[in-house]
This record gives sequence, C-alpha cells and structure tokens, in this order.
Amino acid sequence: MANKLLIEFPGRNYSCDKPILYYAGKVFEKRGYDIVRLGYNFNLKGDKNDIAGLIEEAKGYVEKVLGRIDFDAYEDIVFISKSMGTALAGYFEDFFKIKARHIFFTPVKESLAYMKRGKCIVVAGKEDSILDARKLKIYCVEQDIPLKQFEEVGHSLEHSEDMNKTFAILMVLIRLYKEF
Repeated sequence: MANKLLIEFPGRNYSCDKPILYYAGKVFEKRGYDIVRLGYNFNLKGDKNDIAGLIEEAKGYVEKVLGRIDFDAYEDIVFISKSMGTALAGYFEDFFKIKARHIFFTPVKESLAYMKRGKCIVVAGKEDSILDARKLKIYCVEQDIPLKQFEEVGHSLEHSEDMNKTFAILMVLIRLYKEF
C-alpha cells in the first residue's frame, strides 16, 4: 500500500472513465498513489436536473465505500472531483474529518462552502451553465482560491467545435496533475 491516496468523485454525466478523471488517475498512479474511483453516477435514480437531490442520493454509496478506507494510513490524500462530485468531495472530507487537497472541476453551488484557501484549486469553463463563471470568479477571489477558467468551453470543459482546443485544455490539466 502506498502512503498517498487519490479519490475521484465523478459528475452525474461524467464517469471516472472520461478524460479529465481518467488521466488524473493515470498521472497520480505513476506518482505512487493508491486510486479509488467512485461509481455512484451509474445508479442515480433521481431527477437529473436536481443536483442537490442527486448529491443526497449519492451520499449513502460514497459513505459505504469511503468508510472502508483507513485514512490515517495516508500521508497525502487528494480528492479530484467533477460537477456534483465537488460537493460530495467537500462533504466527505468534513464527514470523515480528514485533510485532503482538492482539484474541483466545474463546481456546483453546493460545493462553494467546502472550497477553502490553501487546500484546493478550481477549474471551470467561462461558459458554464451550471455555476455562473462570474460568480465563481468573485467567490474564488474573495476566498483567495486559485481559479483556472478556460475560454469558449462550458461545464464539460470540452470545445464543441474544435477538438484541438479540447486537447489543449487536457494537456494543461495533465500538467496541473503533475504539479499538484
């Protein structure tokens, strides 16, 4: 067992097999981290537009999985989360009373209370329809939280018409994983 742990918290329509989380796992695995990839998004039955309801629905599954982990065995714990997973990551850091570093991808409003200076970085698209980019920027500035916002992309962090721009974003993210 490694003394470092990465836990991936996916979004409602964004599994750990999709590029942002998939490559995070690859990079952190090469850095010697144990990896836990959560899979609650496949079992959600609630209204896909009720993010708060989906977060509540996923908590039981996440608590069972994370409850099996001896967090005291790890010197470094990283949570990488996407969309609704950002609220779950913050909630469970508090719930289990652990200290984790976070990369919050395209956070939802329910995650803002968990984003803390010195413990996280936030990444989002300037065209995000889930959490207004301007509001997110103001919050991050007020809280002194590093924020990386990409032009011309929304909540998926993918450019709808130019795959090269999407790959360029992914390359920036891979560098971020290596330096985090």
